[in-house]
Amino acid sequence: MTATTDDSAGVGRTTFVHREVLLLGILSVVAIAAFFLTRAVAANNHNMSLRDAAEWYSRGNQALAQGRVEEAIISFRRAMVRQRDNKTYALALVRALASHHDNAAARSLLLTLRDSTPEDAEINLELARLAALDGDIDGARRFYHSALYAPWPTELADARRAVRFELIRFLLMQHDPARALPELLAAASELPDQASVHVAIAQLFADAGDYNHALEQFQRALRLDPGDAAALAGAGQAAFQLGQFAQARDFLNRAPPNQQATATLTLVDQVLGDDPLASRIGSRERGRRLFSNLQYARQRLDACSTSSSLPAQGAPAETALEEEATSFATNIQKSADTLIDQDTLETGVDLVDRIASHIAMYCSPMTPRDRALQLISRRHTGGAR
Repeated sequence: MTATTDDSAGVGRTTFVHREVLLLGILSVVAIAAFFLTRAVAANNHNMSLRDAAEWYSRGNQALAQGRVEEAIISFRRAMVRQRDNKTYALALVRALASHHDNAAARSLLLTLRDSTPEDAEINLELARLAALDGDIDGARRFYHSALYAPWPTELADARRAVRFELIRFLLMQHDPARALPELLAAASELPDQASVHVAIAQLFADAGDYNHALEQFQRALRLDPGDAAALAGAGQAAFQLGQFAQARDFLNRAPPNQQATATLTLVDQVLGDDPLASRIGSRERGRRLFSNLQYARQRLDACSTSSSLPAQGAPAETALEEEATSFATNIQKSADTLIDQDTLETGVDLVDRIASHIAMYCSPMTPRDRALQLISRRHTGGAR
């Protein structure tokens, strides 16, 4: 009787244990299934959120392309809500805000992004552009430099150079060549062997008033592509600004004709043909050129004196110049059979230059020969072009 009872109790306990184990197994399966189901639902929700964000981003781009800026801003905001860590969406919103002239909101968003990635080149570049739009020169320079000195992959060297060129153009637009020139020199030190790139930086050097470096870069471009039209024209203009007239004529004769090149070439030919102090010409040719220039200058003075537009304050100076020119011409004619010495040549060139300057001040517009007579004097005295 006791054994039977014990056996029944053992069977009951075994059944209970089996039932509990089975229940535990079922609960485990249910828990695992619930975990994977939850995970699948979460993944599906995440994917749906990504798809929604991409769709709103696409709508924003379409609206922006069609000029519906406010609609684009709303779309980009909705894209960001669904994917807050997407920098592409955030920068799209920044650009839309900037195009809507809401620079404060754009800057606030960019500074928030920059807090987490202070060395991000793209974020710093957008901050630089916003500062530039606001006329904040120091802020723009600071953010441009942050963008430039951020880590750039080797394959993005061209993009980095474009950022430096953008900074240079901004500084030149602000009439600040002193700050633009160091940036130009830095850019020039890491140029690829591409004629177009050398031409681009040469033009920036010229815009900054550094014609020596401009000519150097144009010549580098021509070594890579001897027929580059922009390089030939640019080299001609740079050489002209440096007073290297023979070299300027060579470049401009090889360049495709255009209005500016033709005008400069005419002026160069006038300078080279009228300069009495030019090298490798005879003494009599020097005298002939000086007398011709003086006669032309006197004729221009005569025309100026008969003009009703001559201001009263210019009359006394004009009278003095006429008397000096007449006296000088008379002395040259008296010594026509003798060679004109260097001092007389230089004095005559200076007199013609002063007459040309008077004409420029009181008898505009100047003719190409008026300008050429000024350039001849400055050619030998080192004056500004």
